[in-house]
Amino acid sequence: MPSRREFDTYFTPPWQVDALCHFVPSISGVIWEPCAGDLSLVTQLLIAAPKVELVVTNDLNPECQTDYHEDATGRHAWEHMREAQGQSPDWVVTNPPFKQALPILKLALEFAQVGVALLSRISFVEPTRVRGPWFIDHPHDQRIVLERWSYTGDGRSDAATTEWLIYARDWRVLTPPFGVSAYGFKP
Repeated sequence: MPSRREFDTYFTPPWQVDALCHFVPSISGVIWEPCAGDLSLVTQLLIAAPKVELVVTNDLNPECQTDYHEDATGRHAWEHMREAQGQSPDWVVTNPPFKQALPILKLALEFAQVGVALLSRISFVEPTRVRGPWFIDHPHDQRIVLERWSYTGDGRSDAATTEWLIYARDWRVLTPPFGVSAYGFKP
């Protein structure tokens, strides 16, 4: 089995961000991306979501050109960013490392004032002993299932399909369909 990349780094292709913005056009205001990597998600978000005012970036990898280099699995990182920015984000939009997605999602939900969009493997919401009970108490409001994509860049599909999980404090910021799948396809 091939080893995972350092920092579990797999970048987000533009079409996946386009699918998110198509189905969740309310993404706006101040956005935090706590796992920004090469800024591919952020770059496309600024194109596809014209009401975004500011994107605050973070990545654990010190070689990434981000605003912060904090561990997004720890509360201290989020508190530090909020203190430095003088506010919490309206939205958190992120493609976190799969093995760290749950602690990052929990903190994103706590700090985001409007909503969270998290890119994950579709298997992330499977009823495992660790995640299952949490998802029962914290169901997503919308999901956007995406076509398989080769995140390794070698032309082979990743081992699983991915999806955007959308959480909103007020469902009125979302557009139909609610609680059911929308589908995003690469061009």
